Amino acid sequence: MPKIKVNGREIDAPADKVLLETCLDHGIDVPHYCWHRGLSPHGNCRMCLVKLSTNPRKPEIACMTRPSEGMEVTTEGPEIDGHRKAVLEYMLVNHPLDCPICDKAGECDLQDFTFKYRDGVSRTKDPRETKGTVDLGPNVKIWGSRCIACTRCVRFCEEIAGTSELSLINRGNHSVAGVHPGVTLDNPMSLNVVDICPVGALIDKNFLYQARVWFAKKTETVCGGCSKGCNVTVTTLSGHLKRIKPRTNPAVNQFWMCDAGRLGWRWVEGPDRLKVARGSVAEAASALSAAFTQHGRGAIGIVASSAQTTESLHLLKQLADASGAVVGFVGATGPEWTSKSGWRIEADKSPNTAGIQRVFGAVPGLDAVQSAAANGQLRALVVVNGLPGAPFPEAFVTAAASVPLRIVADVQDSALAQRAQVVWPLAAWLEEDGTWFNVDGRVQRIHAALPPPGMARAATEWLGALLLELGVRAETSSTSALFAEATGLEWDRVGGAGWAPSASAQPGDAVAQPGAK
Repeated sequence: MPKIKVNGREIDAPADKVLLETCLDHGIDVPHYCWHRGLSPHGNCRMCLVKLSTNPRKPEIACMTRPSEGMEVTTEGPEIDGHRKAVLEYMLVNHPLDCPICDKAGECDLQDFTFKYRDGVSRTKDPRETKGTVDLGPNVKIWGSRCIACTRCVRFCEEIAGTSELSLINRGNHSVAGVHPGVTLDNPMSLNVVDICPVGALIDKNFLYQARVWFAKKTETVCGGCSKGCNVTVTTLSGHLKRIKPRTNPAVNQFWMCDAGRLGWRWVEGPDRLKVARGSVAEAASALSAAFTQHGRGAIGIVASSAQTTESLHLLKQLADASGAVVGFVGATGPEWTSKSGWRIEADKSPNTAGIQRVFGAVPGLDAVQSAAANGQLRALVVVNGLPGAPFPEAFVTAAASVPLRIVADVQDSALAQRAQVVWPLAAWLEEDGTWFNVDGRVQRIHAALPPPGMARAATEWLGALLLELGVRAETSSTSALFAEATGLEWDRVGGAGWAPSASAQPGDAVAQPGAK
C-alpha cells in the first residue's frame, strides 16, 4: 500500500483506488461531479483538479489518478482554487442559476461549489444555449439547461441497471442527457439517476414541488418493500411523507434502491388506514382468558404477517407459548429482478421473514389455523397483520368468520377487520421502531419517520398491554430489551448499518458507510 502525502499529511493510499476516493475516505474534501463510488471513473467534469509532485507542470484530475509511493498531493490553495473556478465558469456558461425554483436546491453540488468558488455568480452575458424540459419516463423529468453532461446517469443505466436507455445527445455546449428514440426510462431502478445527478437536471416527478429540503425532516430507516432491507432516508414535511431515498450500505443495497420500494409508501397516508380502535385491551384479555379457561390449550389461533418487527413477533411467541395456540403466518410475494451488476430485487415482498425464522424456528403457513377455524376447534383468533393490500386469501377470511372471538390488529380496513369484534389500528413500518432480519440474515433497525394516525399504535404496544392484562408479562419493556429477549443478541451490536450475527461475528461489527456523492 503506497504512502502518499496530501496537503502535508501522510496517509496510506490503496493502489486499487483512485486518488479522489482515497482523499474522501480520509476526510479530505475534493469537489467533483462526474465521479461516483458506484460507477466507473470517467474524468469528464475536470472539477477534481489537484496538484501532484509527479507532474508539477499542470494539475491532474484526482478521479483518474492512481497513487504511487512518495506522491505529494495538494488539494487546496489559491492555484488549485483558480483552476476549479475556471472549470466551474465553463459549466455556468449555459447553466441557469435558478436555485430558488429548482427542486435540487439545498442538495445540489453545483449550487454549493458556485457559492464557494464563484460567490454564487455566473458572468455569462451572451444569450444562453437553451435546452428543453422533457419527460424521460413515467417518473423522471430532465431540465436540459441544467445538465452538465457528467454522464453519471448514462453510466448507471449501462453499468448497474444494464438497460442503457440514456446517452448524451448532441455535441459541445449542446450536449444533454436523453433517451434513445422510441425508448423510455422505465427500468426497475430508474429513479436512482435522480439521486446521483449532481445538479438539478434530473428530477423525480413524484417529488416535484413537494418540499424544500432545508425545511424537511430526514429519518434514517430501512425499506419495508421486500426482504432485501435497503437502507433508506425518509423525507417528511409537516408530518407528511414526501419521498424515500436510498442510504449507502455496501453490505445490503450499496448506493441504490428499486422504484417499487421508493414509491410504495402511499398507502401509509391512504384513506383506508385504520385509525379508530374497537374494543379495549382489557376486554380482549378477558375474552381470551375465558376461551382458554373453558376450552384449554389449542383453542386460540394466532396469525401474523412477516411485516411484524422482531420485537412484536417475540410477544406473539410468548402469547402462543402461554396458550398453546395454533400459529400461522402470511407474507407477500412478487416479481424478482436482477440487474446487470447483480443488484437484486427479492421476490419475497415481506421485510421480516427471516425474523420469523429467528423467533419461531420456522415460518408455518395459514393452513393449520384455517383448518382449525373451519373445524370449529378455535374459540378465539388473534390476527396481527401490517402488510398493505389483501394478503389473506378469501378461504381464510371465510373460515375466520366462524371463530366466536376475533381480534384483528391491522394497518388498513379489510373484510377480516370488518368481521372482528375487536379491532386495533396498527402503526405502519414508517411509524414504528424495531428491528427486521433481511434475506441474508442481517438484523437492521427501523425508525419511526412519522407519528401513527389516530389511535394507531405499534404492535408491540398493543401486544405488550395485552400480555400484561393476561399476566404473561409482569411489566412493559423497551424495544431494545424486547430485542435482547427475542434474539439473545445485544442491541448495541446492531449499529446504524445493521449486523449479521454469525459464529465469526464480533461485537460492534457493522459496515462503515462512506459518504457517496
